[in-house]
Amino acid sequence: MKKILMVALGAGLLLGACSKDYLDISSTRYISKSDIDEISKTSPHLKDGTLNGLYAYNMLAFGGGTEGHDDFGQKGYDIYTDMLSGDMNLNSAIYGWYRGIADFADMNNYAANPNFKPWRFYYFMIRGTNQIITDLAGVDGKETPKTDKDKAVVAEAKALRAYMYYNLVNMYTLGYDANEKVLPIYTAPISYNTPAKHTQEVYALMIDDLTESLALYEAAGRNVTGQRKTIDYNVAQAILAYVYASKGTPDALTEAARLSADVMTKYPLASKDVLLKGFNKVNDNQNWMWSGVIDLQTNLDLVSWWGQVDIFTYSYAAVGDSKGINKDLYDAIPANDVRKAQFKEGPKFDDINGDEMDFGKRAILPVGKFFASDGKILMGARIIQSDYVYMRVEEMYLLNAEVNARLSNESVAQTTLKKLMEIRLDDVAYIDGLSGSALLDEILLQTRIELWGEGKTYAAIKRNKKEFKYGSNHLYYSGTVFPYDDARITFKVPQAEILNNPVYNN
Repeated sequence: MKKILMVALGAGLLLGACSKDYLDISSTRYISKSDIDEISKTSPHLKDGTLNGLYAYNMLAFGGGTEGHDDFGQKGYDIYTDMLSGDMNLNSAIYGWYRGIADFADMNNYAANPNFKPWRFYYFMIRGTNQIITDLAGVDGKETPKTDKDKAVVAEAKALRAYMYYNLVNMYTLGYDANEKVLPIYTAPISYNTPAKHTQEVYALMIDDLTESLALYEAAGRNVTGQRKTIDYNVAQAILAYVYASKGTPDALTEAARLSADVMTKYPLASKDVLLKGFNKVNDNQNWMWSGVIDLQTNLDLVSWWGQVDIFTYSYAAVGDSKGINKDLYDAIPANDVRKAQFKEGPKFDDINGDEMDFGKRAILPVGKFFASDGKILMGARIIQSDYVYMRVEEMYLLNAEVNARLSNESVAQTTLKKLMEIRLDDVAYIDGLSGSALLDEILLQTRIELWGEGKTYAAIKRNKKEFKYGSNHLYYSGTVFPYDDARITFKVPQAEILNNPVYNN
């Protein structure tokens, strides 16, 4: 029976993998400013609805303009970057999704869809935020909205726009090179192309957007929304801290330290029990700062983060193409660290019938960290009801420790790291003996362990100009070390942009 089920399910997945994966160069899935102006006369809540629509779009399938089963918004690109960092393994490539990322075939080809999808998605989201900002804060986005409600909406839209540019910077540039020209800047929903701008101009826009966002939240009297499912004041602070840390100048690192320290006070750290409950519902994780809330109405299935990574879901991972942790990284987790139990070394696992399922010799799967709520291998949820985590407070502890170490504020870095690690280890005295590069290396190691599968490692390695090492269980390039600025692990400006933006190189 199990063999028949595996064949049937495998055939269904194969049909999905063979579907046409085309470029949708120009999308019309947005409302014009004139439409918004007219409809808003009788529907004043439209701007809120438009913003909520962007959050929904961030979770839905095919937001990158293709029919690929790896095309599902931010969490899809988190998988891309986690794989490129070397910390997430593709254990097999039966169905083909992510093969071109893992073996660099797509990364070396500017016409390949993995280069196009994030570019198209982030600029689509930017256009949506531009519509909201222009409508409520004028063409230049600098007018003060009339009501507190509108101030908060613009605050949220500006922070979301900055977050989209932040992801573009991480993925398409080699790091903070002020004079590198890669990304066009759009701050209004215009219908014409603009040329690539210097990286320092993109950073200036992100910092302005986030600084203005915080000021607008404060003016609106809505410093914190408390929803933990959208960008609020605290999340905007955290994004700004990441931007400053990525910029990396001493004054920027000082700001990153200040902002992250403030955010750290707003949420509880996860307990040992929470760390092993399965990261799947925001209401069970008070340490989550920003999430994507998913229910039956969201209608997510195979084309989702869960459908690609979670073996407890009806998924590619459950029937062959599992994704697991770099063995070298897994081996670096001490046996008495609670996070060791977030992973299980394969190859064999029991399915719901008690039979053994073989995930292959490379498999070390995150079965104690991420799993769908019903916890049944293979025959688990077909329609996803497990939430997405976009940001949690542990990130701010690790970022605060990192930037203080980079500033040579070693005692502060040690204290912050120990607060995090004392929940995970019984004895953290070893941290007191670390200094200089050894301290920073330990912080980055803990960042990789703590945030595995959450799309954060790639940016951490690049902003610290470290190396990417692929583990001994990698399907491709096992044991290979790559510099942070290796062209093979940096996304290419897509062919669609070069062909359709005649002023790109101006």
